[in-house]
Amino acid sequence: MRLRWRIAFLVGAAISISYLDRQTVPVAIAAIQREIPISNTQFSQLQAAFLIAYALMYAGGGGLLDILGTRRGFALIMLWWSLACASHGLATGVLALAVSRFLLGMGEGGAFPAATKAVAEWFPARERSLAMGIINAGTAIGAVLAPPLIATIITTAGWRWVFFAIGVLGPVWTLWWLRDYFPAVEHGKLNREEREEIEEVFSEPSSAGPGISWFKLFSFIEVWGLVFAKFLTDAGWYFYLFWLPKYLYDVRGFNTKKIGYYAWIPYAAAGMGCLLGGWFSGWLIGRGKSLGFARKAVLGASAAVMPLIVLVPHVPVQLAIVIFSIACLARRLINRTQT
Repeated sequence: MRLRWRIAFLVGAAISISYLDRQTVPVAIAAIQREIPISNTQFSQLQAAFLIAYALMYAGGGGLLDILGTRRGFALIMLWWSLACASHGLATGVLALAVSRFLLGMGEGGAFPAATKAVAEWFPARERSLAMGIINAGTAIGAVLAPPLIATIITTAGWRWVFFAIGVLGPVWTLWWLRDYFPAVEHGKLNREEREEIEEVFSEPSSAGPGISWFKLFSFIEVWGLVFAKFLTDAGWYFYLFWLPKYLYDVRGFNTKKIGYYAWIPYAAAGMGCLLGGWFSGWLIGRGKSLGFARKAVLGASAAVMPLIVLVPHVPVQLAIVIFSIACLARRLINRTQT
């Protein structure tokens, strides 16, 4: 395997760990509540603490990485969020959990800016979409692994060990990262043949031009279109990510073992959506359809199945999980179409 594709899998592993970390509280919430009373309102505030910090760092993470460099910056980000994850296991109240959740969001918010920068340092433009697709697959892998893995740890060692055990994964990955990752221009194991294949990443733009301010970016209607689309779709995705396990606990009477057995299924469907979104658009384009038509067809088909979610309270749990799976698949189809 070419060195650059090994780098893509290395970054994808970090994204998998990030989704494992952010799923710890939603999957372990029933066990946590036996020691720390947490209302639905407080549970929503825990997720809000994560997302506020995540959004701020998502915006500021790129600047931090420009200062530290991808290698040092990603290592620092990973260690930060791993320690934040482990700190949940020491919590004795809702406030302590909220602080840990906020710190976790600060670290994980830098993950995708770091991943994108690593791709820019290793992949020519023609391969970046595929590289990001491999890395994005890490989101599905982490979300799928979380319910059975966390349920197993809870039943064997208790909920606090969920955070300690998963928090260890980050430092292990960091050692792997520091051993194997250097920008392509500095990597001693990059051979001549592969260097020629990615020659584009060694070439400086002929004219970089002046930088664009944040305020200037918001003068482009395309930026507003992307922001509005993400505003609508990401809200739905994070709702399923954070609230699906709690719904199965509270409304459907699931125990920890059942969560481990079944809660991964909608997230696996979401992973399929990541793959199918790009494939279906490409299939339509290959059949002579325009890029605009291909994207709108995927968006329209995905949006059309979303109203099925209103049936969830009225059907058996098995069918409810099927409907959740369809909704998660459609949500990720939309996400792939946006990118």
